[in-house]
Amino acid sequence: MDSIVFGPDLALGIPVMDQSHRIIFDLLQSIDALPRPAFEEACHQLAEEFAQDLAEENHLMEAIGYPLAATHRAAHDSLLASLDQACCLLAAGDESSARRMVRALPDWVEAHINTMDLALAIAASNLK
Repeated sequence: MDSIVFGPDLALGIPVMDQSHRIIFDLLQSIDALPRPAFEEACHQLAEEFAQDLAEENHLMEAIGYPLAATHRAAHDSLLASLDQACCLLAAGDESSARRMVRALPDWVEAHINTMDLALAIAASNLK
């Protein structure tokens, strides 16, 4: 897995989003090296953290009347479905496929922050 570190280049200036992203990056940084039982627990923790982060973003979009909310929420739903699938694969004993899915997350997260989340942060900042 490529190294993923939350740094100033990914900070959006919205504390709740930046803190959530930092937690997700920390989980992603350590998850691949974990043995099976810990990996499975970390996957569930990652899914919970993503669900909380994405719910906060969805709430922000609703609160500001964000015009691109439907598209942004669809990306969130897709990610949550992928995480659910990874957890289901683990439960079915297919650890290698679940690990492959988790290894793809850093690139997705970084791209999402640099595009959709950045646009949301700009829209929210412009309303202040």
